[in-house]
Amino acid sequence: MKRNGLRYLGAGIGIVMLCLLTLAGRERPKFPVHNSQNVALILDVDAANPSSETVRRPLLDQLRIELNQLHEPIRDMTDWLQTRVVPYDSEKEPLNVIQTDLDKDGVSNEWVSVLVEDILDNQTGVVQARKSYGVVIDFKEGQFTLQSLNFSSENNGRTKVMTINDLTGDSKPEIVWVSTNSGAHTNFSSYAVSSWLGGTLETYVGTAVIASVSKAEIRERKLELSGGLIGSVGAGPWQKEFRESYAIVENKLKRTGRVYVQSPTPYHRLISGMWAESHGYREQALRDYSEAVEMQATSYQDYAFIFEGEWVQGGINPDKEAEFDRTIKRFSQLRKELLTEVSRGVDPQNACLSAKKKAGFDKVWLTYLNAPAGYANPHWEEGTICSDIALLEL
Repeated sequence: MKRNGLRYLGAGIGIVMLCLLTLAGRERPKFPVHNSQNVALILDVDAANPSSETVRRPLLDQLRIELNQLHEPIRDMTDWLQTRVVPYDSEKEPLNVIQTDLDKDGVSNEWVSVLVEDILDNQTGVVQARKSYGVVIDFKEGQFTLQSLNFSSENNGRTKVMTINDLTGDSKPEIVWVSTNSGAHTNFSSYAVSSWLGGTLETYVGTAVIASVSKAEIRERKLELSGGLIGSVGAGPWQKEFRESYAIVENKLKRTGRVYVQSPTPYHRLISGMWAESHGYREQALRDYSEAVEMQATSYQDYAFIFEGEWVQGGINPDKEAEFDRTIKRFSQLRKELLTEVSRGVDPQNACLSAKKKAGFDKVWLTYLNAPAGYANPHWEEGTICSDIALLEL
Protein backbone atom coordinates (compact mmCIF):
# COMPACT_ATOMS: atom_id res chain seq x y z
CA MET A 1 0.00 0.00 0.00
CA LYS A 2 2.75 2.48 0.87
CA ARG A 3 4.53 1.73 -2.39
CA ASN A 4 1.32 2.22 -4.36
CA GLY A 5 0.65 5.52 -2.52
CA LEU A 6 4.10 6.81 -3.41
CA ARG A 7 3.52 5.76 -7.01
CA TYR A 8 0.29 7.78 -7.20
CA LEU A 9 1.90 10.77 -5.47
CA GLY A 10 4.83 10.71 -7.90
CA ALA A 11 2.46 10.53 -10.85
CA GLY A 12 0.53 13.53 -9.54
CA ILE A 13 3.71 15.59 -9.14
CA GLY A 14 4.68 14.66 -12.69
CA ILE A 15 1.37 15.81 -14.10
CA VAL A 16 1.66 19.17 -12.27
CA MET A 17 5.20 19.68 -13.56
CA LEU A 18 4.09 18.78 -17.08
CA CYS A 19 1.33 21.41 -16.86
CA LEU A 20 3.79 24.03 -15.64
CA LEU A 21 6.18 23.20 -18.46
CA THR A 22 3.34 23.41 -20.96
CA LEU A 23 2.39 26.91 -19.72
CA ALA A 24 5.98 28.18 -19.55
CA GLY A 25 6.55 31.14 -21.88
CA ARG A 26 2.83 31.61 -22.54
CA GLU A 27 0.41 34.28 -21.32
CA ARG A 28 -1.51 33.30 -18.24
CA PRO A 29 -5.20 32.63 -18.84
CA LYS A 30 -7.48 35.54 -17.91
CA PHE A 31 -10.57 35.06 -15.81
CA PRO A 32 -13.66 37.21 -15.31
CA VAL A 33 -13.15 40.03 -12.82
CA HIS A 34 -15.79 40.42 -10.10
CA ASN A 35 -16.90 43.53 -8.27
CA SER A 36 -18.19 43.77 -4.71
CA GLN A 37 -21.59 42.48 -5.85
CA ASN A 38 -20.02 39.41 -7.46
CA VAL A 39 -21.17 40.40 -10.94
CA ALA A 40 -18.89 39.58 -13.88
CA LEU A 41 -17.39 42.69 -15.49
CA ILE A 42 -15.95 43.63 -18.88
CA LEU A 43 -13.79 40.61 -19.72
CA ASP A 44 -14.39 37.83 -22.24
CA VAL A 45 -11.99 35.13 -23.39
CA ASP A 46 -11.84 33.93 -26.98
CA ALA A 47 -12.14 30.20 -26.45
CA ALA A 48 -11.38 29.46 -30.10
CA ASN A 49 -8.08 31.30 -29.86
CA PRO A 50 -6.61 30.88 -26.37
CA SER A 51 -3.62 33.09 -27.21
CA SER A 52 -5.79 36.09 -28.21
CA GLU A 53 -6.00 39.26 -26.13
CA THR A 54 -8.90 39.62 -23.75
CA VAL A 55 -11.86 41.21 -25.54
CA ARG A 56 -13.81 43.99 -23.84
CA ARG A 57 -17.57 43.88 -24.15
CA PRO A 58 -19.21 47.05 -25.48
CA LEU A 59 -20.33 49.31 -22.65
CA LEU A 60 -24.08 49.04 -23.21
CA ASP A 61 -23.93 45.25 -23.55
CA GLN A 62 -22.05 45.01 -20.27
CA LEU A 63 -24.53 47.24 -18.47
CA ARG A 64 -27.50 45.25 -19.74
CA ILE A 65 -25.92 42.00 -18.53
CA GLU A 66 -25.39 43.41 -15.05
CA LEU A 67 -28.79 45.08 -14.80
CA ASN A 68 -30.46 41.84 -15.87
CA GLN A 69 -29.06 40.16 -12.77
CA LEU A 70 -30.51 42.73 -10.37
CA HIS A 71 -34.09 42.55 -9.09
CA GLU A 72 -34.09 45.23 -6.42
CA PRO A 73 -33.88 49.02 -6.85
CA ILE A 74 -30.37 50.47 -6.94
CA ARG A 75 -29.90 52.87 -4.05
CA ASP A 76 -27.50 55.23 -5.85
CA MET A 77 -27.75 54.89 -9.62
CA THR A 78 -25.18 57.65 -10.23
CA ASP A 79 -22.52 55.83 -8.21
CA TRP A 80 -23.49 52.46 -9.70
CA LEU A 81 -23.17 53.73 -13.27
CA GLN A 82 -20.05 55.79 -12.64
CA THR A 83 -18.22 52.75 -11.28
CA ARG A 84 -18.99 50.76 -14.40
CA VAL A 85 -18.36 53.50 -16.96
CA VAL A 86 -14.94 54.48 -15.60
CA PRO A 87 -13.08 51.59 -17.30
CA TYR A 88 -14.54 52.68 -20.64
CA ASP A 89 -13.87 56.42 -20.34
CA SER A 90 -10.24 57.50 -20.40
CA GLU A 91 -11.21 61.05 -19.43
CA LYS A 92 -13.14 59.87 -16.35
CA GLU A 93 -15.88 62.47 -16.76
CA PRO A 94 -18.44 62.59 -13.93
CA LEU A 95 -21.90 61.43 -14.95
CA ASN A 96 -25.08 63.44 -14.66
CA VAL A 97 -27.82 60.93 -13.89
CA ILE A 98 -31.37 62.29 -13.65
CA GLN A 99 -33.97 60.25 -11.78
CA THR A 100 -37.43 61.11 -13.07
CA ASP A 101 -40.96 59.90 -13.78
CA LEU A 102 -41.14 59.72 -17.58
CA ASP A 103 -44.41 57.79 -17.78
CA LYS A 104 -46.12 59.82 -15.04
CA ASP A 105 -47.20 56.76 -13.08
CA GLY A 106 -46.38 58.49 -9.81
CA VAL A 107 -43.09 56.66 -9.31
CA SER A 108 -39.68 58.07 -10.31
CA ASN A 109 -38.26 54.78 -11.54
CA GLU A 110 -36.57 56.00 -14.72
CA TRP A 111 -32.99 57.29 -14.90
CA VAL A 112 -31.74 59.42 -17.80
CA SER A 113 -28.08 60.01 -18.57
CA VAL A 114 -25.43 60.30 -21.27
CA LEU A 115 -22.64 57.72 -21.19
CA VAL A 116 -19.33 57.99 -23.00
CA GLU A 117 -17.23 55.14 -24.32
CA ASP A 118 -13.72 55.21 -25.78
CA ILE A 119 -13.47 53.67 -29.23
CA LEU A 120 -10.17 51.77 -29.32
CA ASP A 121 -8.00 50.79 -32.24
CA ASN A 122 -8.24 47.00 -32.62
CA GLN A 123 -4.51 46.63 -33.17
CA THR A 124 -2.92 49.14 -30.79
CA GLY A 125 -5.63 49.66 -28.17
CA VAL A 126 -5.16 53.43 -28.55
CA VAL A 127 -8.26 55.63 -28.16
CA GLN A 128 -9.40 56.66 -31.67
CA ALA A 129 -12.63 58.47 -30.79
CA ARG A 130 -15.18 58.92 -28.03
CA LYS A 131 -18.75 57.85 -28.60
CA SER A 132 -21.72 58.97 -26.54
CA TYR A 133 -25.09 57.37 -25.87
CA GLY A 134 -28.27 58.78 -24.45
CA VAL A 135 -29.68 56.14 -22.12
CA VAL A 136 -32.86 55.54 -20.17
CA ILE A 137 -32.81 52.88 -17.44
CA ASP A 138 -36.23 51.73 -16.30
CA PHE A 139 -37.13 49.59 -13.27
CA LYS A 140 -40.51 47.93 -13.35
CA GLU A 141 -41.91 44.78 -11.74
CA GLY A 142 -38.52 43.79 -10.38
CA GLN A 143 -36.73 44.07 -13.71
CA PHE A 144 -34.31 46.65 -15.13
CA THR A 145 -34.21 47.58 -18.81
CA LEU A 146 -31.78 49.88 -20.62
CA GLN A 147 -32.62 51.65 -23.88
CA SER A 148 -30.31 53.95 -25.76
CA LEU A 149 -29.85 56.55 -28.49
CA ASN A 150 -26.54 56.71 -30.38
CA PHE A 151 -25.00 60.09 -31.13
CA SER A 152 -22.63 60.83 -33.97
CA SER A 153 -19.00 59.99 -33.20
CA GLU A 154 -17.99 63.35 -34.72
CA ASN A 155 -19.28 64.98 -31.53
CA ASN A 156 -16.46 63.22 -29.68
CA GLY A 157 -18.58 62.41 -26.66
CA ARG A 158 -19.65 66.02 -26.07
CA THR A 159 -23.31 65.26 -25.46
CA LYS A 160 -25.58 65.96 -22.49
CA VAL A 161 -29.20 66.15 -21.40
CA MET A 162 -30.33 69.74 -21.91
CA THR A 163 -33.63 69.33 -20.08
CA ILE A 164 -36.59 67.03 -19.42
CA ASN A 165 -39.79 68.90 -20.19
CA ASP A 166 -43.17 68.51 -21.89
CA LEU A 167 -43.02 69.47 -25.58
CA THR A 168 -46.10 67.59 -26.81
CA GLY A 169 -48.81 68.73 -24.41
CA ASP A 170 -49.60 65.25 -23.06
CA SER A 171 -48.29 66.15 -19.56
CA LYS A 172 -45.47 63.64 -19.97
CA PRO A 173 -41.95 65.00 -20.30
CA GLU A 174 -39.69 64.69 -23.32
CA ILE A 175 -35.92 64.39 -23.13
CA VAL A 176 -33.98 67.08 -25.00
CA TRP A 177 -30.43 65.98 -25.85
CA VAL A 178 -27.73 68.36 -27.07
CA SER A 179 -24.45 67.48 -28.80
CA THR A 180 -21.65 69.89 -29.59
CA ASN A 181 -19.41 69.66 -32.63
CA SER A 182 -16.44 72.04 -32.72
CA GLY A 183 -15.40 73.34 -36.11
CA ALA A 184 -12.29 75.35 -36.91
CA HIS A 185 -13.94 78.60 -35.81
CA THR A 186 -17.40 77.78 -34.53
CA ASN A 187 -19.21 75.38 -32.22
CA PHE A 188 -22.38 73.87 -33.66
CA SER A 189 -25.01 72.51 -31.26
CA SER A 190 -27.43 69.79 -32.37
CA TYR A 191 -30.64 69.14 -30.43
CA ALA A 192 -32.71 65.96 -30.58
CA VAL A 193 -35.92 65.10 -28.71
CA SER A 194 -37.07 61.72 -27.39
CA SER A 195 -40.28 60.56 -25.73
CA TRP A 196 -40.84 57.62 -23.39
CA LEU A 197 -43.86 55.91 -24.95
CA GLY A 198 -45.21 52.72 -23.42
CA GLY A 199 -41.84 51.86 -21.95
CA THR A 200 -39.99 52.51 -25.22
CA LEU A 201 -37.53 55.30 -26.01
CA GLU A 202 -38.73 56.96 -29.23
CA THR A 203 -36.71 59.75 -30.87
CA TYR A 204 -38.45 62.15 -33.22
CA VAL A 205 -37.27 62.70 -36.77
CA GLY A 206 -35.55 66.04 -37.14
CA THR A 207 -32.67 67.86 -35.51
CA ALA A 208 -32.26 71.48 -34.47
CA VAL A 209 -28.78 72.73 -35.39
CA ILE A 210 -27.48 76.18 -34.50
CA ALA A 211 -24.06 77.81 -34.48
CA SER A 212 -22.66 79.58 -31.41
CA VAL A 213 -25.71 79.01 -29.23
CA SER A 214 -26.05 81.72 -26.59
CA LYS A 215 -29.28 80.58 -24.98
CA ALA A 216 -31.45 77.46 -24.99
CA GLU A 217 -34.74 77.06 -23.14
CA ILE A 218 -38.24 75.58 -23.28
CA ARG A 219 -41.06 78.12 -23.60
CA GLU A 220 -44.71 77.28 -24.22
CA ARG A 221 -43.79 73.71 -25.20
CA LYS A 222 -41.25 74.92 -27.75
CA LEU A 223 -37.49 74.62 -27.87
CA GLU A 224 -36.16 78.19 -28.13
CA LEU A 225 -32.57 78.66 -29.34
CA SER A 226 -30.58 81.87 -29.72
CA GLY A 227 -27.32 82.23 -31.63
CA GLY A 228 -26.44 81.57 -35.25
CA LEU A 229 -23.19 83.45 -35.72
CA ILE A 230 -20.48 81.62 -37.70
CA GLY A 231 -16.98 82.61 -36.64
CA SER A 232 -15.04 82.15 -39.86
CA VAL A 233 -14.06 85.26 -41.84
CA GLY A 234 -15.64 83.78 -44.97
CA ALA A 235 -19.09 83.84 -43.37
CA GLY A 236 -19.03 87.61 -43.68
CA PRO A 237 -19.93 90.59 -41.48
CA TRP A 238 -23.64 90.75 -42.38
CA GLN A 239 -24.60 88.09 -39.84
CA LYS A 240 -26.93 88.94 -36.97
CA GLU A 241 -27.91 86.71 -34.07
CA PHE A 242 -31.37 85.19 -34.35
CA ARG A 243 -33.80 83.26 -32.19
CA GLU A 244 -35.29 80.03 -33.53
CA SER A 245 -38.21 78.03 -32.20
CA TYR A 246 -38.78 74.29 -32.69
CA ALA A 247 -41.84 72.21 -31.87
CA ILE A 248 -43.08 68.65 -32.23
CA VAL A 249 -45.33 68.82 -35.29
CA GLU A 250 -46.78 65.68 -36.92
CA ASN A 251 -44.38 63.54 -34.86
CA LYS A 252 -41.35 65.46 -36.12
CA LEU A 253 -39.11 68.11 -34.62
CA LYS A 254 -39.68 71.11 -36.90
CA ARG A 255 -38.52 74.70 -36.93
CA THR A 256 -41.53 76.96 -36.48
CA GLY A 257 -39.90 80.39 -36.48
CA ARG A 258 -36.76 82.48 -36.85
CA VAL A 259 -36.56 86.07 -35.68
CA TYR A 260 -33.46 88.25 -35.97
CA VAL A 261 -32.44 90.15 -32.86
CA GLN A 262 -31.43 93.17 -34.93
CA SER A 263 -32.37 94.46 -38.40
CA PRO A 264 -30.25 97.59 -38.79
CA THR A 265 -30.46 97.84 -42.60
CA PRO A 266 -33.14 97.27 -45.27
CA TYR A 267 -31.27 94.11 -46.23
CA HIS A 268 -31.60 92.65 -42.72
CA ARG A 269 -35.26 93.62 -42.52
CA LEU A 270 -35.85 91.93 -45.88
CA ILE A 271 -34.23 88.71 -44.65
CA SER A 272 -36.26 88.83 -41.45
CA GLY A 273 -39.46 89.17 -43.48
CA MET A 274 -38.55 86.26 -45.70
CA TRP A 275 -38.08 84.00 -42.67
CA ALA A 276 -41.40 85.14 -41.25
CA GLU A 277 -43.02 84.29 -44.59
CA SER A 278 -41.25 80.91 -44.66
CA HIS A 279 -42.77 79.93 -41.31
CA GLY A 280 -46.26 81.13 -42.14
CA TYR A 281 -46.31 84.47 -40.31
CA ARG A 282 -47.71 86.49 -43.20
CA GLU A 283 -48.69 89.65 -41.31
CA GLN A 284 -45.24 89.91 -39.77
CA ALA A 285 -43.63 89.33 -43.17
CA LEU A 286 -45.72 92.08 -44.79
CA ARG A 287 -44.72 94.50 -42.02
CA ASP A 288 -41.03 93.61 -42.44
CA TYR A 289 -41.19 94.10 -46.22
CA SER A 290 -42.92 97.46 -45.82
CA GLU A 291 -40.30 98.59 -43.30
CA ALA A 292 -37.48 97.47 -45.61
CA VAL A 293 -38.93 99.64 -48.38
CA GLU A 294 -39.14 102.69 -46.13
CA MET A 295 -36.11 102.48 -43.82
CA GLN A 296 -32.76 104.09 -44.46
CA ALA A 297 -29.39 102.56 -43.65
CA THR A 298 -27.29 105.05 -41.73
CA SER A 299 -24.08 103.57 -43.11
CA TYR A 300 -22.67 100.41 -44.66
CA GLN A 301 -19.21 101.08 -43.29
CA ASP A 302 -19.29 98.06 -40.94
CA TYR A 303 -20.20 95.67 -43.74
CA ALA A 304 -18.48 94.43 -46.90
CA PHE A 305 -19.53 93.86 -50.49
CA ILE A 306 -18.40 91.88 -53.48
CA PHE A 307 -18.35 94.24 -56.44
CA GLU A 308 -16.91 93.02 -59.75
CA GLY A 309 -15.46 89.96 -58.04
CA GLU A 310 -13.62 91.95 -55.36
CA TRP A 311 -14.28 91.95 -51.61
CA VAL A 312 -14.78 95.69 -50.87
CA GLN A 313 -15.16 97.26 -47.44
CA GLY A 314 -18.37 99.24 -46.97
CA GLY A 315 -18.14 103.01 -47.23
CA ILE A 316 -15.59 103.00 -50.07
CA ASN A 317 -17.93 102.88 -53.07
CA PRO A 318 -20.99 105.06 -52.28
CA ASP A 319 -22.47 104.86 -55.80
CA LYS A 320 -22.61 101.08 -55.87
CA GLU A 321 -23.83 100.98 -52.26
CA ALA A 322 -26.66 103.36 -53.19
CA GLU A 323 -27.65 101.08 -56.08
CA PHE A 324 -27.50 98.11 -53.70
CA ASP A 325 -29.84 99.95 -51.33
CA ARG A 326 -32.31 100.74 -54.13
CA THR A 327 -32.26 97.12 -55.32
CA ILE A 328 -33.01 95.81 -51.82
CA LYS A 329 -36.00 98.12 -51.54
CA ARG A 330 -37.31 97.02 -54.97
CA PHE A 331 -36.85 93.39 -54.08
CA SER A 332 -38.66 93.93 -50.76
CA GLN A 333 -41.55 95.39 -52.72
CA LEU A 334 -41.50 92.37 -55.04
CA ARG A 335 -41.70 89.98 -52.07
CA LYS A 336 -44.54 92.02 -50.60
CA GLU A 337 -46.47 91.86 -53.87
CA LEU A 338 -45.77 88.13 -54.15
CA LEU A 339 -47.05 87.39 -50.65
CA THR A 340 -50.12 89.54 -51.18
CA GLU A 341 -50.99 87.70 -54.41
CA VAL A 342 -50.49 84.27 -52.82
CA SER A 343 -52.64 85.32 -49.85
CA ARG A 344 -55.43 86.11 -52.31
CA GLY A 345 -55.32 82.57 -53.63
CA VAL A 346 -53.26 83.15 -56.78
CA ASP A 347 -51.10 80.14 -57.59
CA PRO A 348 -47.38 80.72 -56.80
CA GLN A 349 -46.19 80.70 -60.41
CA ASN A 350 -48.65 83.35 -61.60
CA ALA A 351 -48.16 85.29 -58.38
CA CYS A 352 -44.41 85.40 -59.07
CA LEU A 353 -44.93 86.67 -62.64
CA SER A 354 -47.31 89.36 -61.40
CA ALA A 355 -44.98 90.46 -58.58
CA LYS A 356 -41.98 90.68 -60.93
CA LYS A 357 -43.98 92.86 -63.35
CA LYS A 358 -45.28 95.20 -60.67
CA ALA A 359 -41.83 95.63 -59.06
CA GLY A 360 -40.06 96.01 -62.41
CA PHE A 361 -37.70 93.08 -61.92
CA ASP A 362 -34.48 93.19 -63.92
CA LYS A 363 -31.69 90.59 -64.07
CA VAL A 364 -29.25 93.33 -63.05
CA TRP A 365 -30.78 93.04 -59.57
CA LEU A 366 -28.91 89.77 -59.06
CA THR A 367 -25.57 91.59 -59.06
CA TYR A 368 -26.65 93.65 -56.08
CA LEU A 369 -28.79 91.05 -54.29
CA ASN A 370 -25.69 88.85 -54.13
CA ALA A 371 -23.32 91.72 -53.29
CA PRO A 372 -23.25 91.23 -49.45
CA ALA A 373 -19.92 89.49 -48.85
CA GLY A 374 -19.82 86.15 -47.08
CA TYR A 375 -21.21 82.67 -47.60
CA ALA A 376 -23.68 83.03 -44.70
CA ASN A 377 -25.86 85.22 -46.93
CA PRO A 378 -28.49 83.67 -49.22
CA HIS A 379 -27.59 83.50 -52.89
CA TRP A 380 -30.25 84.32 -55.48
CA GLU A 381 -30.61 83.38 -59.11
CA GLU A 382 -33.30 84.41 -61.57
CA GLY A 383 -35.17 81.18 -61.02
CA THR A 384 -35.16 81.53 -57.21
CA ILE A 385 -36.32 85.14 -56.88
CA CYS A 386 -39.72 83.94 -55.61
CA SER A 387 -38.41 80.92 -53.64
CA ASP A 388 -38.80 80.19 -49.95
CA ILE A 389 -35.64 81.44 -48.21
CA ALA A 390 -35.33 78.11 -46.42
CA LEU A 391 -34.44 76.58 -49.79
CA LEU A 392 -31.54 79.03 -50.11
CA GLU A 393 -29.87 78.10 -46.80
CA LEU A 394 -26.31 76.81 -46.64
